[in-house]
Amino acid sequence: MRLDPRLTFDRLVVGAANRLASAAAHAVAEAPGTTYNPLFIYGGSGLGKTHLLTASAHLLLQVQPDAQVMALTMDEFSEQFYAAVSAGETSVFGGRLARVDLLVLDDLQFLTGRREMQAELLRVFTAMQEAGRQIICASDRPPGEISDVDERLIQRLSGGLVVDVGAPEYEARVAILRTACRDRGVVVPDGAIDGLAKRNVVSVRELQGALNQWIAKQTLGGARETVTRTPSPGSGDGH
Repeated sequence: MRLDPRLTFDRLVVGAANRLASAAAHAVAEAPGTTYNPLFIYGGSGLGKTHLLTASAHLLLQVQPDAQVMALTMDEFSEQFYAAVSAGETSVFGGRLARVDLLVLDDLQFLTGRREMQAELLRVFTAMQEAGRQIICASDRPPGEISDVDERLIQRLSGGLVVDVGAPEYEARVAILRTACRDRGVVVPDGAIDGLAKRNVVSVRELQGALNQWIAKQTLGGARETVTRTPSPGSGDGH
């Protein structure tokens, strides 16, 4: 799981739907292992869970440049785990994870039915918590709703803070659209921003897709006067 440099707290639009999750992710990054351990964030696809996970990792590395951070999706964890099993190095794999200062795991819903992996995660989580090392997880559902998972692991995942992220409200959707326009260096009329923000979208990803579609229709359709580009840094008179 690559730590996208763009996914920081400075670039996170905070609204009612993600305020608690954002505050908790910020808190654990500033003081890992001291509270909310593990931090478990859940919500539907495209609502910014990965942004929160990545922003936490970036902030921890900013506060503690020498900190060891491991960020994995469950697909990546699975691949590495089974490679370790095949090589007879399961304990080495688990020990390496347990020694990091921050372990970030995304898509925990894919733990369903994978009992060997669940047992290894339980060992890793136990060792990390006893050593005061931070764990942050994300899933599309809360721990108790992930089917066919060892009850001991469910209890471990639920023992810190479980917090959800929801669909952004109108004000947050406006802010997200304005941020996306700024990042792309385009100016979109306020009326268009308002219209897009009022759409019945259920995720940040869907909202950004609607913006992309609107810009494409204007630029590729010939109505270029409605979308303008902002000057790039260093353009103009050179001052």
